[in-house]
Amino acid sequence: MKRLIILLLLAVGMSILSNSKEYVEIPASSIRMRVIANSDSEEDQTKKREVKSILEKKLYELVGNLKDEEEVDEVIKGKKEEIDSYVQQEMLKIDIDEVFSSNYGLNYFPEKEFKGLMYKAGNYRSFVVTLGKGEGENWWCVLYPPLCLVDEHKGDYEYHYLIKDMLNKYN
Repeated sequence: MKRLIILLLLAVGMSILSNSKEYVEIPASSIRMRVIANSDSEEDQTKKREVKSILEKKLYELVGNLKDEEEVDEVIKGKKEEIDSYVQQEMLKIDIDEVFSSNYGLNYFPEKEFKGLMYKAGNYRSFVVTLGKGEGENWWCVLYPPLCLVDEHKGDYEYHYLIKDMLNKYN
């Protein structure tokens, strides 16, 4: 009987420990970018990925070489209409005729798990593009400092991303 109680306590303890979440802390000074799909249909998810590439290209063109968070913030605020216009034009070039809205400021992000790492829900400074009704899965990354979850090669620069490097270290 004692053995059964001890095993039961161990099982409960392990269950509690395995359900605790460890969150990755992204610096409060960071600026994120996010694209939210109209829906979870394959077509809408494909559009989201294409718009993500468009948005990344424009934002990195504008702020990719900046080293100061206030400067990045100022450039994005000052160029928001240009960014929106660029996204619209590029979407039309690839036959994406989708209504979208964008917002730069504090935007809500839901909790996210990526490769076993958790990111807290909350309001974060970000540039968000919402396609259609915005009811689909989203993509996001950290624009400043560049902490995207993918490898990027731009010109003569090679970007290394803190989160990706951490993931590679433990895989």
